[in-house]
Amino acid sequence: MPDQTPDTVNPHDLQRVLAELQDAHPELDTLAALVLLALCELPPNEKGISSALLARRLDIEHALIRRACAELEEADWVSTQPAGGASPALRVALIKPPLG
Repeated sequence: MPDQTPDTVNPHDLQRVLAELQDAHPELDTLAALVLLALCELPPNEKGISSALLARRLDIEHALIRRACAELEEADWVSTQPAGGASPALRVALIKPPLG
């Protein structure tokens, strides 16, 4: 999905890429795959992105995004660290892209 941000992705393209990702990695549930695709669409950043910002961009409950990030971290797709302060947010960084 070149040159598109998570806010401007064509729904048909998203469905196609999501299906490809889940075919290639059936161990990923739909939400984890969606989070992984959203992370791939962001410019590379060593510090990653806030899970709270990701939740807002995807319009999905933050707790669900955190759970998906934890699953992705357990499978070595992403790394997470506390965002800092009293915030429950995590900094999420992509370790390996899902689709070559």
